[in-house]
Amino acid sequence: MRRKLTNGHAFVALGANLPSDLGNPEDTLRRAMAALIPLSKHLPVISGIYESEPKDCPPGSPLYLNAVVALLPLAGEEPLSFLHKLQHIENVYGRIRTGLVNEARTLDLDLLAFGDAVSNTTELTIPHPRAHERRFVLQPWMEIAGADWLLAGRTLAQWLMDCQDPPLGRLPD
Repeated sequence: MRRKLTNGHAFVALGANLPSDLGNPEDTLRRAMAALIPLSKHLPVISGIYESEPKDCPPGSPLYLNAVVALLPLAGEEPLSFLHKLQHIENVYGRIRTGLVNEARTLDLDLLAFGDAVSNTTELTIPHPRAHERRFVLQPWMEIAGADWLLAGRTLAQWLMDCQDPPLGRLPD
């Protein structure tokens, strides 16, 4: 039975396609999921891990592993401070930003949504502006939030039905 999620939840997409000091991309994702626990009032709701083809990435990029986590932010948490905590976790896990768009990485944590908050600044745009275009976000998000969860006026199921990305492989739990 899926835990009931509310509009107060924050959703974070996790991705990795390079090994880190902590192991292979799957090990890194699983450890990063554990690192998110202190950012939530309750145990996070975690999707399965999916393997996806690199999208809009430099040629020769390795396959990605992706997941989505729902957290209930701590009292007083704001979207930007939450983003900074996610970026700190990325740095701890060896994330290096060279400026190359969609480059391979040890860990990527994207804030997809933070409750009903809306932000459109140079530092933070939520809801995430491309989440609805990416099967590797939509499929695990729908797994934990349900097909009827709304994103930008449509359900996750509707966005997923229109998504042209190739199918994903799900890793065993």
